[in-house]
Amino acid sequence: MANRTHKKISSVKNKEGNLLTSHENIEAVLVQHFQNITQENNSDREQSICEVTRNIPKMVSREDNFNLNRSVSKKEVDDVLKEM
Repeated sequence: MANRTHKKISSVKNKEGNLLTSHENIEAVLVQHFQNITQENNSDREQSICEVTRNIPKMVSREDNFNLNRSVSKKEVDDVLKEM
């Protein structure tokens, strides 16, 4: 096990092209990079959601949607199970 090599990032270039070699600077560049690529650009999601859902046909009526989301009583569950 003593001969095992370890992979290590010894340097990175920042946005300005400067070569950074200290652990703290490398960490800061990597953290900033991953924060930038995972950040959501569109803070107003409502408009984007409307654009997407506008093209999806409505298959469930308001009444059906209400019934699908309402609470179910224990008796209703028991009745259905008995019918099975």
